[in-house]
Amino acid sequence: MTESCTPAIPEPHATNPTELNNLRAAHSDELSSRTRTTSIPADSCSLYDDEALGGTAGRATAWLALEHVGQWGRDVLDGSTLGEKLSTALGEAVSQAGLKFLLIRQTGREGRVLHGAPDAAGNPTHRVLYALCTPGGEKLYSFSVSTPEQLLKLPLDNPQELIQATGAELMDSPAILVCAHSKRDRCCALRGRPIAAHLTDILPANAVWECSHTGGHRFAPVGIMLPTGYTYGRLSEPSALAAYLSLASRAIPSLHGLRGRSTDTPVEQAAEVAVRLELEKKGEEVTSGGLVSRETSAVEALNALRGAGIKPPAETIEHPTLEAALTSHTDGRTWVTFFEQVALEPRPNSCGKGPAEAFSRKLLALHQI
Repeated sequence: MTESCTPAIPEPHATNPTELNNLRAAHSDELSSRTRTTSIPADSCSLYDDEALGGTAGRATAWLALEHVGQWGRDVLDGSTLGEKLSTALGEAVSQAGLKFLLIRQTGREGRVLHGAPDAAGNPTHRVLYALCTPGGEKLYSFSVSTPEQLLKLPLDNPQELIQATGAELMDSPAILVCAHSKRDRCCALRGRPIAAHLTDILPANAVWECSHTGGHRFAPVGIMLPTGYTYGRLSEPSALAAYLSLASRAIPSLHGLRGRSTDTPVEQAAEVAVRLELEKKGEEVTSGGLVSRETSAVEALNALRGAGIKPPAETIEHPTLEAALTSHTDGRTWVTFFEQVALEPRPNSCGKGPAEAFSRKLLALHQI
């Protein structure tokens, strides 16, 4: 038994004429032949769609993505891809530097060759993307290394020194990384590669990369926007295009498939998504830096409601597993959100695996104070 990958969504909102034309072109044939012919086995982990996406993005404040055209092991630093010695040393280096490490490659045949700047002898080199995601200081850089081993000689723990040492180029447009890591989970390859290929046909060169495991293959196809760290799941071709164009041209995160921002905790991610969805109902959109969420205790959140003269909802009082956050807008408005974790039907965490416990983060209440 298989399920065809045929999602359908409404046309994303756009204001820029070029952006709008691109979006309309995407919707004129909503799913390309690549996606329409993709069949997903019945034991695939991404077939479940009842888990809320908000609050599921992997955590990272900075990313280091190395172009690698060879085979990727199940874990890119398990020794099978880069060798045990280099993998161990690189794993320690990126961990100490607080970096999330990924492998990347371009789509299709371009994924078989390197795209870094040629060295002095004219030899191809590895492209490296370096993203700083702290809100207000988001920057995406690109530089090249002759070999992966060269990364160990760089000051990975010092952004300014790293930028200077590599002559890194500050990118003037974002990049979208789509997970296509088949060794980690087949859903990412089956569902992610068609999305990446479609985007490559439309977006500028070097804007789209296939990447290794980012977390959350149960939400495949998944994508990450750098340098903001906004993470998406259950992408379709139109929603993936909207995710890129909305941030690239308007600095506003598209809400379809939004899982959260990698710089935030799961509760903060869920709160931002909830507030953005609430504002969208009123026709209001907010830029990527326009909202800041802070996870807090249920007691503080309830006191904030009472201080604003709002009676706490009954379901939030004396709730043993209540999660809460305060979300502030740059214009001074603040919202309180409450969540609870609810159990879901057991399902595989990875394709082909047996059932495991699962939960979803449910929004209990949202109030502006």
